[in-house]
Amino acid sequence: MTNKILIRSDNVFDGENFLGRREILVKDGKILEVGSGISCDNRIELGDEFVSPGFVDAHIHISGVKLSSIPESFFYETAPARMLSTIPILKKILFSGFTTVRECGDYHGVYLRDAVNAGYIEGPRIIAAGSPLTQTFGHGELSHVLPAETQSGLFGMVCDGVDDCIKASRTVLRQGSDFIKIFTTGGALSQSDSPYHEQFTLEEIRAIVKEAKKAGTYVAAHAEGDAGIRNAIEGGVSFIEHGFLANEETILLIAERNIPLTPTLSVLEQINELGEKGALPKPTLEKLQPLRQHARTVVPRAQKAGIKILAGTDLIGSTGLDIDYGNNWMEMVLLNKLGGLSELEALRAATGNCSVLGKKVGRLAPGYDADIISINGNPLEEIADASKVAMVMKGGSIVKK
Repeated sequence: MTNKILIRSDNVFDGENFLGRREILVKDGKILEVGSGISCDNRIELGDEFVSPGFVDAHIHISGVKLSSIPESFFYETAPARMLSTIPILKKILFSGFTTVRECGDYHGVYLRDAVNAGYIEGPRIIAAGSPLTQTFGHGELSHVLPAETQSGLFGMVCDGVDDCIKASRTVLRQGSDFIKIFTTGGALSQSDSPYHEQFTLEEIRAIVKEAKKAGTYVAAHAEGDAGIRNAIEGGVSFIEHGFLANEETILLIAERNIPLTPTLSVLEQINELGEKGALPKPTLEKLQPLRQHARTVVPRAQKAGIKILAGTDLIGSTGLDIDYGNNWMEMVLLNKLGGLSELEALRAATGNCSVLGKKVGRLAPGYDADIISINGNPLEEIADASKVAMVMKGGSIVKK
């Protein structure tokens, strides 16, 4: 009796390059070998189906809210109810070929991660930030009208000053977070701040980064405006999320420091479509438009500068639109159609580039998790074929066939 599985296809993409006809040997949930002429009695013949590493959404929120009513969801629904409502969402994401997601800010992300790992619920493996850190009058507050002390911990953990930031960092790490997420600028969805506003001082950012490093992990920064992006870089963060308004000098600095960028085009288009339907306030749409325009230029400039681009949707809540949970592949389409990346570059953004997240995911290579998908199509010729997922294997077990 063997627990080995051999997968054979004429069209294998390993997360970096198209290999053509290859065989992938899986054992104990890991990839043992990728090559030709491998002997194994237990085989899966996929013919001309396109085989790829499982996709990774490098920036997502699985909060159990509706995008059009985020504050109401947090204030009027219990956290357990919101968390339970995400169970079918997680399964939908997994069945769409996304075997890993990086949950970039919600306290119950840690619990969902543990529940998936224990096999209690079905979903992608989750890299969880837990509660993100925000300043008073920050993007991570749900309301800029209600007292800050009534909101801390509902979504973002409010902290001000170096000592407070140190304590908040230690608190989220104690909760079991895999990394720390912070907001160094405002954003479109927050009530009255601006994407151009700097948030957290350089000293506060450095203190948070130091606490993360002491615990063997990193800080990822929501950073939209140029000044806040530079503060995040100088503060020592490891990942820039969004980066919409980065100027040329800042892009070169990101490249020089070898910091990956997650542009999150999906959320911009999703918010715009929802706003056009009248489901979001007019000030949100006004803040959004320059972000949409600049984001489309940042992606090709970042690619040209040699920055590693990660595919992350920044999906926050269910909408019923084309860009929604289960259609996470739309980020690759937008990186290609709006951001100017080639099909190969867009596919790498959701696979091989994501190996920088510190997990053995995104590659078909020995030692990596056996997260393998097959597609009835060829996303290297038409990136939208990434939606045509036929088989999903996660950790060596087939969850969709």
